[in-house]
Amino acid sequence: MLGSFINLAADRLPRHESIVRPRSHCRACGRKLNTIDMLPVVGYFIRRGRCATCGTPIGAAAPMVEAACGAGMAVGIVWLGVWPGGLVGLALIVLFGAAIIGLAMRRLPAAEART
Repeated sequence: MLGSFINLAADRLPRHESIVRPRSHCRACGRKLNTIDMLPVVGYFIRRGRCATCGTPIGAAAPMVEAACGAGMAVGIVWLGVWPGGLVGLALIVLFGAAIIGLAMRRLPAAEART
């Protein structure tokens, strides 16, 4: 779930869009994502990496970010147990998310960022 939020923030923040509204949607056709689309990693493979309506490719980075976040949490919990490991996993995800969002902010062309 946190990986999905990181993907959303990395997509919207460079464009100065809200991370709260509107609901997650396909940028190409505007279709609002449903429950299947919102399943981390699984939804990507069910839809074969494309929008269910218009067929626009989603990009392989989305499931990789979600899987990395899940792996970070799992590693923390396996090594340290549920309580301290969950906190360590959360810290790893926050740092990873900050890095991903920072990269997304730098990748956006300067002309598009000003508009």
